Amino acid sequence: MASEGRPMGILQRSSRLIRLLAERGPLSTAEVAEELGMPRPSVYRLADALTQARLVESSPDGKLRASLRWLKLSDAARSGMREWSHARSLLDGLASRTGQTIYLSVPQADRAICIDWSPGRALSVLALKPGRTLPLYAGAAGRVTLAHRPEPLEDYLRAAPFPPLTEHTLSTARELRADVEAITRRGYSVSDEDVTLGIGALGAPITSRDGSFLGALSLAGLAEDLRVGRAELSADLLTYADELSAATE
Repeated sequence: MASEGRPMGILQRSSRLIRLLAERGPLSTAEVAEELGMPRPSVYRLADALTQARLVESSPDGKLRASLRWLKLSDAARSGMREWSHARSLLDGLASRTGQTIYLSVPQADRAICIDWSPGRALSVLALKPGRTLPLYAGAAGRVTLAHRPEPLEDYLRAAPFPPLTEHTLSTARELRADVEAITRRGYSVSDEDVTLGIGALGAPITSRDGSFLGALSLAGLAEDLRVGRAELSADLLTYADELSAATE
């Protein structure tokens, strides 16, 4: 029985390591060991195996990072998602129209994971990238997912208060209930420096033909740009979200 469980344990540790690198970016072996609660020798062995599989690589400063092979794997994964077959052209169209970075995210447990994007301005300081996730209480994609996913809101809020990412993060149950009501009323979410200082985002739901929530379309850029242009940007976002919803199978 122990020999049967060992491969599963290795896969679980590998998954945790890759997810950590995807969410946090390059990390030293010591940082990985601390984050995952693993001995450094175990991290070295695991990283070496993943490097041989070309899933992890060393950055110029010697830190571990997810390899570029994940870009090919993510493209292959997206090609298998028939419901998003028309997404790329719409993401590019919205990015071209607004000049902002556009994201397509889907629910993953209690987080929202980005599965595609079309880069725009302020790219280097944006927290969300393909393969990375955000908690449901933070960011435009996360909070529009929280407002529209079928799971009961109160079940999620039992874990509140949540650890803030910035001084502007909505972390209490009361704040998040009010935010969900606002999202439902206006049709989109507003993220104003709650994930990264100086960065804002807007998020809209993508639904199937029967009204089921499928994912989130969001745009992100400099917070001041979004404050000034919010009316026009939100209108464009909702239009493209409706088009993407209509195009899903």
